[in-house]
Amino acid sequence: MSNVLMYERAPASFAANLARRGHHIVYRAESSNHCPGCGRSNWHIGRITAECGFCGTAVPLAETAWQEGSPRSTTGVKATGSADQRRFERTSAKGRKLKLLIDGSPSSFALQNISEGGVMGKGDAELAPGHKVFVRFEGGILVPAIVKWSEEGLVGLAFIDPLILDRSDQPRN
Repeated sequence: MSNVLMYERAPASFAANLARRGHHIVYRAESSNHCPGCGRSNWHIGRITAECGFCGTAVPLAETAWQEGSPRSTTGVKATGSADQRRFERTSAKGRKLKLLIDGSPSSFALQNISEGGVMGKGDAELAPGHKVFVRFEGGILVPAIVKWSEEGLVGLAFIDPLILDRSDQPRN
């Protein structure tokens, strides 16, 4: 007969200690986790939560974090800003031409670089920080963006929701 422990019941004082400490309950992958609802330790692990296998109580994973699609600040960022402020790696896109839909009207936009979080390029229109636009990619795909800065003919746009870019070096068939 095997010595496998299917579940473990926590002592009665476990829930009382949690209430006294006043901390946020999270599931930690590197430690023993007891359900705050029933005290057992059998879990179904998802991408952002862990659910108790007995009572169904869900708790967030400690390793997850919420990321907004655009930076929280609405003030303009200069083009000479530090690369340390960026969350996504930039890829050069010189020579690629797109359209911006500004209040529904198309305007030419020559890309300089692109990342999952936004684009930088030269546009015909004068855009002020905070202005909402749509970037029309090849194939007609429209992506909503916000103007973050505009300086010396260059414009920085932050996508409302980050994109998934194909960064593979292999050409597609």
